[in-house]
Amino acid sequence: MPGPVSGKVWLPNPYTPRDWLNLYRSLLRECSYLPDPIARDYSHSQVVRRFRRYDRRTPPKAKYDLLWQSAHRKTALRGLSLLKRANAGYSKPLEKVLRLAYGRIGPRRRELVATTIAPEVPADNLVVAELLKKPTMFEDGWEPPEIMVNLMKSQDSNTAISRLGVLQKVKTFEPPIPRTNSWGKEVSKRRRRNIRQRWYNSALRSLFPPLPEPDLKILDGLISGSVPWKPVKRRTPVGTWPTPLESLSDFLEGGPKKGHTFRVWASGRPHNITYRFMRRLWQRISCLVPRLEWSEETQKHRFHWGTMKKEGDVSYKVESGQSPSLFKNSA
Repeated sequence: MPGPVSGKVWLPNPYTPRDWLNLYRSLLRECSYLPDPIARDYSHSQVVRRFRRYDRRTPPKAKYDLLWQSAHRKTALRGLSLLKRANAGYSKPLEKVLRLAYGRIGPRRRELVATTIAPEVPADNLVVAELLKKPTMFEDGWEPPEIMVNLMKSQDSNTAISRLGVLQKVKTFEPPIPRTNSWGKEVSKRRRRNIRQRWYNSALRSLFPPLPEPDLKILDGLISGSVPWKPVKRRTPVGTWPTPLESLSDFLEGGPKKGHTFRVWASGRPHNITYRFMRRLWQRISCLVPRLEWSEETQKHRFHWGTMKKEGDVSYKVESGQSPSLFKNSA
């Protein structure tokens, strides 16, 4: 065992490169079984990126750090458990995987939010000069991006979000700066700046950004049936070695082993992954995806959201050559 280095005793590493390779292959295998095309690609890229990032940035001494290795292995095992339960048909883990893939939670949501509220590139020097005259971020006179405020208002009016169990973290559409402090004096400049910064960060954490157009077309196509879907065929597992018979000493010491229990149904009931089951989950994701449009009348961004149920047609289009008897009572 290596001796102390810089006042720290390095414990022997119990995880061999073979153990990490088996965990890596298990994660990629479960990613390939996911029943959603976007989720398969996103989960695969995330697993590869995380392993390559730590492989390149890992310091040489980390191979002797047991706590560092255990913490990252625990994170990988937690992700593997999530993927296995999602592929087994548990609705909540599968919905979590879909929310991660479609950017409703997790790192992709933060990337899409940053892209949505990113300022436009100035067209000429006059626009740059106007931007320089505006107050700096969070100072007096600063205003949040208009598209961000419009998205917050549209998201607040979407009742499907609350029905899906998503809590709104921001209740106001502007920083709640009080007029006076506890002593009846004017609020200091630094406190006003901190209030604006906290409100802005909380608002970013609660936003559901629009999806890129290719991903949105796939989601709508999966719901409508225009994009073909079929469940992924799983590989036949290799047979395991038969378990040895229990010895008499183990039986006397630990008692009889448990038989059939309901442990697999303790955290939900696994479903058969059918198109009907997946369509319901895709509709729940669609309720959290805003569709961005630009209104020429109001000169503002407009958002509309998906619904859980498909609305019926209130009217039918009639061609000019059709007979008027279409509107008569057949009786």
